[in-house]
Amino acid sequence: MEIVLRGRAHAAAVAANLTANFQVGHRQLLARYDCATDTIETHPTTLKVGSPYFFHPKYEVLQTIKFEGHGNLDDGFGNFDIEVLTMPPGFVKDIFAGFGATYDMRFIVDELERTGGFTELVLSEYLHSSVSGTTAHIVYGTFDKWRRAINRSHLRAVLFGNSAKRDYLRTALATELSLAARPSPTGLNPTDLADSVLSALSLAGRQPPVAAATDVVRAVRQNRSGLKAREAELLALNREIELLTLEELIARIEEHMAKKHNEAFWQKFLSDNPFIVRLAFGLPIAIFGEQVAVGGVKFNGTGGKIADYLLRAGAYGNMAIIEIKRPDSKLMAAKPYRGGVFAPDKEIAGAVNQVLDQRYQLQMEINNKKAASGQFDIFTYALQGLVIAGRDIDDSDQRKSFELFRNGLKDVTVITFSELLMKLKALHAFLTKDSSEAQSPAALVGVSPTDGEQSPSAST
Repeated sequence: MEIVLRGRAHAAAVAANLTANFQVGHRQLLARYDCATDTIETHPTTLKVGSPYFFHPKYEVLQTIKFEGHGNLDDGFGNFDIEVLTMPPGFVKDIFAGFGATYDMRFIVDELERTGGFTELVLSEYLHSSVSGTTAHIVYGTFDKWRRAINRSHLRAVLFGNSAKRDYLRTALATELSLAARPSPTGLNPTDLADSVLSALSLAGRQPPVAAATDVVRAVRQNRSGLKAREAELLALNREIELLTLEELIARIEEHMAKKHNEAFWQKFLSDNPFIVRLAFGLPIAIFGEQVAVGGVKFNGTGGKIADYLLRAGAYGNMAIIEIKRPDSKLMAAKPYRGGVFAPDKEIAGAVNQVLDQRYQLQMEINNKKAASGQFDIFTYALQGLVIAGRDIDDSDQRKSFELFRNGLKDVTVITFSELLMKLKALHAFLTKDSSEAQSPAALVGVSPTDGEQSPSAST
């Protein structure tokens, strides 16, 4: 992908780069995609026509940002299409915006330049963070942790600032118009802001958000007449708590996945956080029971077949069975069955067959169990099975074989812990989506389609 200077864009580039000798039609590399390694290499450039920095590199020191495992431009029909390009949260996807980090993430770029003098940043899913000369290799998960911390601190500062503005205007209006002064509902304290921002960045001086929420709720209970006036504050606080809870859950999963916990730990963890399982199913579910005997007389009977979880999925009480393994469970055999083809690991194959057997046992005995347990609002019309095990596979042949295996299953879905984590991160990214991404390419370049001149164009 190259920038081609024509028309007004060429004149703007010449004006902003007096020492450069740009000719009409000048080409400059903006990005390069390597199909063999599935890596996109970007050279962030200011492309807003009219900016005094037009056609300058976006950063003083950092010249290149590479994304391993990102940038595939294949639309699935053998064509290359810029519209299918994906970028990790925190980075600009729009070619007309010149790529690079979003504005809120400028702090990370500044520190990379200031602390290490790095000219290249490489983000990868498989490497540990490391330094190689003037290149910084950062793991995607680490960058995302930094991004979330920055967003948390910014949100808390904005909420505090908005409350301060409302308090200021409340007093100013009352004084100017000789109105009866209303008491401030917020009770702002600069120390609270410092504690909140430091907490968001995991620094000393943290103040648990639950304590702040408790203070607000207690104040509202004491003065219910002020509930309407504090509605916006309560909604904002509720949203902040939801985002913080989701961020904490993501961080906890990442931390636990790095350790070798047994199956019992993960069964309890998912039981304590059923929201994660709901994401896996993609429809409303309710946990009917844990360690349920599906082959005994009663649901809580001894002996028989024991399912990790028995769920009621959807709105009609249809049952579902979940089998939980570990994140370090092997998904595919270590050695290929034939060239480029791998068989599923015996642990995964066994888990799938175990769920199918539990499904069969439950369907055979459901009527007796309903009668013996006095629970008649459950059904086994189309029992679903879910196996949660393993994590992302690095080897491309093993990954292909795994996809062929699990997509060929009829009644059991296999999902990895990494995919559950990705679902949580996608939900968080959606809830905190940067509004700047909604800008049109024309607005970012600064050239109206009716100007009769060409904006910086991209060719592949």
